[in-house]
Amino acid sequence: MLRYERSEEILNLLREKQQMTVSELCKILFTSESSIRRDLARLEEKGLVKRHYGGVELLRTTSIIPFSARSHHNIEAKQKIAAKAAELVNTGDIVFLDQSSSALFLAAELEQKSGITIVTNNTEILSLLSASRLDVFSSGGILSTDNRNCLMGEDAHAIFNKMRADLVFFSAKALSQEGKIYDCNRSEVCIRQTMLDNAEKKVFLCDSEKIGNSAGFLQCDLTDVDFIVSEKSVPGRYTTDFKNLKVI
Repeated sequence: MLRYERSEEILNLLREKQQMTVSELCKILFTSESSIRRDLARLEEKGLVKRHYGGVELLRTTSIIPFSARSHHNIEAKQKIAAKAAELVNTGDIVFLDQSSSALFLAAELEQKSGITIVTNNTEILSLLSASRLDVFSSGGILSTDNRNCLMGEDAHAIFNKMRADLVFFSAKALSQEGKIYDCNRSEVCIRQTMLDNAEKKVFLCDSEKIGNSAGFLQCDLTDVDFIVSEKSVPGRYTTDFKNLKVI
């Protein structure tokens, strides 16, 4: 069994049982303990499982959904969010767009604008905007093994470090009740953080399905965000607890 096949089988087993011991996985998969532990370490790095002494449990809210599936999920909400978010962009702005499907919907709105510059590591956005008249920068880098629309690595970080954006638009897996934003892929969290560090205004694209959830890796919290854009009204506690936050 190939490594990626074994990792998928581990996830399938955990979806049935929620938690298992390393010994159980070794017996079922006919694999050495050292190999299983390496598999689990990789899955934990991706935010899919949590290891504990002698075993592992599935993080139920953190499975990575392929981009193709995400871009066809909750379309109406993402379109509403994109239309609202596009109003924040003015002529002359430099805009960072992250690897999320929400950013792709926003790119479709921005396609008709003029005089703005888009910088992204999202290959779907690059393809979409290839016929536009906008100035579009690709981050470069290598394709993520988990999300093939996403460019990663040192080259991708470098361009975001060398530019300063007026706005960054980003999304993530979850917004907890405490106002913390989480995602399920550590590498994507890191590249997104570079965008956040080098943008004047931070705009979180948050469809209502994300609210009240959690995931494996902390991105930031709402004190780090200037705007939250949702298709529905967000709970009042966010505006009460985070005075800096503007809700659209």
